[in-house]
Order: sequence, then structure tokens, then C-alpha cells
Amino acid sequence: MRFFEDFYVYPWASYEENNCNTIFIDGKVPVLIDPGHTHLFHYVVEGMAVDGKVAENVKVILCTHGHPDHIEAIDRFDNDVLKGISREEYEYLRDGYKELFIMTGCQMPKKPFKILLKEGTIQVGDKTFRVIVTPGHSPGSVCLYWEEKKVLISGDTVFYMGVGRTDLFGGNIEALAKSIERLSTLDIEYLIPGHGEMLKGKKAIHKNFKLILDEYF
Repeated sequence: MRFFEDFYVYPWASYEENNCNTIFIDGKVPVLIDPGHTHLFHYVVEGMAVDGKVAENVKVILCTHGHPDHIEAIDRFDNDVLKGISREEYEYLRDGYKELFIMTGCQMPKKPFKILLKEGTIQVGDKTFRVIVTPGHSPGSVCLYWEEKKVLISGDTVFYMGVGRTDLFGGNIEALAKSIERLSTLDIEYLIPGHGEMLKGKKAIHKNFKLILDEYF
């Protein structure tokens, strides 16, 4: 589903099986954000095909965090595709997340992450993104802010009328509150969460942040 020039979102809506919203940003270096589960990735491939895009053309994959419903499908891409995740999540992938993958019947990623994200900007071809470290849902969650287009890709930190759960390994409700407070100060026209409905317009997004901060914290 095309949002605007070069920016596409492939949402997942199912009461039967969990998966994430996947984002594709075209350009000199096509980038995919949060590819989701391996066995459900065909929905992304099919959605891209409708938009005249080809998943095999992706050159960079960035992950907002290391939970299996966001990253498992990275292994369907070969090592020529650069894969990125935060330093903190990379450490937990090698340690604390093993049980979560086993519990959900998922495979731990075998392909290496060659990009370790940290607070600051990252240049991907002709696109510049601001990496914002937002712990809470997981220890090393990040959000990606495309300032030029005023787009926030929030992973599982903040949703429409909701927040990411903190009862999984490494979750922290106090850290999540601070992360959401930081995000609420950004100039955002499009809020693209890791699951559920996407929001458009500053007024609606501001209202959503206010509701969350008032009701959840």
C-alpha cells in the first residue's frame, strides 16, 4: 500500500496469527523495515508485487527490535543484503531472546547483522533517518524518524491508542514511559506503528500521544 512517493506499508491484520506491519522505502538503496515472520512474508511479497515492487531488490533491512514477529524473515535474504538492529538488541538476540524464539516456535536468525544501530542519523542511499533509541518494550528498541517527510516508524513502542507490552524479557514500563515522552515532542505527520492502525495528521497524532501518556502512565 503506497502512502506517498517511495513509501509503502504492508500491514498485517489477523486475529489468528501475529505478525508486524512491514515498511518498504524505495530509492537508490531500497530498504525494508521489520520483515516479520518467515512463513508470512509471502504477504509482503504479494503486496509489493501489486505496487510494482520486487522484494529481491531490497538492499538494506532495518529492524526496530529483535522479537521474532519482526525479524524472523531476515534469513530469507542472502548476505549481500545488509541487515541492521540496535547494539542492545543484538546482545539480547545472542542471549535473552532464545527462550522467546523457542516458545513461539520460531528460528533464531542465522544471517549476521552487519549494521548496529545507535542514537543518531543513518544514511541509506538518498534517504536520511534519525535513529531514536526507545527502550521499554524491549531493552534496545529503536524508532526511525524520517524528518524530511515527518514520518515516525515506531515499532512496538507506541501504537494507535496503545503501547507495547513490557512483560516480555527485558521489558520496562518506566523506560517505556520516558521513550514515549521523547517521541511525543517530534513533528510527526505520519505515525507507522509495528502493529495495528496507522495515523495521519499532526492533530490526530498529538491527541494519541496525550491519551497514552494520560491513561497508561
